[in-house]
Amino acid sequence: MATSSAARHHPVLTGLLVLVGVLLVGGVVAYFATDKGKDLLPTLEQPTLNISNVTREKIKGQMVVQLHNHAPLTLRIDSLRYVTRVDGKQLAQGHKSQPLVVQKNATNRLELPLELNLPELTRKAKEAQRDCVTVHMHTVLYADLPGVGPQQIPVDVRKRVYIPKLPKIEVADVDVTKLGLKNGEAVVNLRVTNYESLPFTVEQVNYRFQIEDDLDVKGQETKNVTFRKKGIELLPIHVRFDTKSMPKVLFKSLFKAKKTDYKLTGTATVAAGEASARDATMRFNSTGTVKDLKELAKANKEK
Repeated sequence: MATSSAARHHPVLTGLLVLVGVLLVGGVVAYFATDKGKDLLPTLEQPTLNISNVTREKIKGQMVVQLHNHAPLTLRIDSLRYVTRVDGKQLAQGHKSQPLVVQKNATNRLELPLELNLPELTRKAKEAQRDCVTVHMHTVLYADLPGVGPQQIPVDVRKRVYIPKLPKIEVADVDVTKLGLKNGEAVVNLRVTNYESLPFTVEQVNYRFQIEDDLDVKGQETKNVTFRKKGIELLPIHVRFDTKSMPKVLFKSLFKAKKTDYKLTGTATVAAGEASARDATMRFNSTGTVKDLKELAKANKEK
């Protein structure tokens, strides 16, 4: 009777107790229904890798993911840190201190700077006999959860990454048909193969052209030529000779072309772009006889 009387005199208190009881029971049910709360943890989804720059040493870009908040409350991420592994080996790490707010049951775009060691990626792809690797990014989110306090939330995402091929530069032909006593010049056509859709710029070319002991000329030509399309293009380089050495060279090219050897070596400097401070140096070379050069130049003109 006393308990019944107390309930009648304090209906508000009784209602609150019932509500708390319902919430506790509902919380317990939700806890087990969501695999002890794991289903409410945020996830990283739809990963994509945007490559901004490729050099011989590194791949630079961004891993773009959607941070999905499954909880029925707003999630504030104060900061995060991440570690990137390829086939179990750590290749990169970083952190992001810019706060991020994700509304309840919503997603936000998250960009994580990524820098990977290209030789290491290539080696692992070769070991696995494939042209791609699995990049695993382990991220720890530092968040302040309402009613819980500061928490560390681990989140993982995996992405298959294709290993991009660097452009290839080689000698296509050397045109020596303009050799003369007054003006000695050879036009070197470099064959530039761009395997990717990423543009790159050849800033300058250094060369050394030798014809036995009679001619040894070094030079540099500034180009600043940008290759934007995937495919093969020719890049002409003009090699100019000292007129003092031309009589002997011209004589051999006319009467001893088959027995006169030449050697061409050089480097092309490829601009690394804004994402990297270091340019890439690509080597090229060509050897043979002057007769080979003449026949090759003639064949190319007939085409």
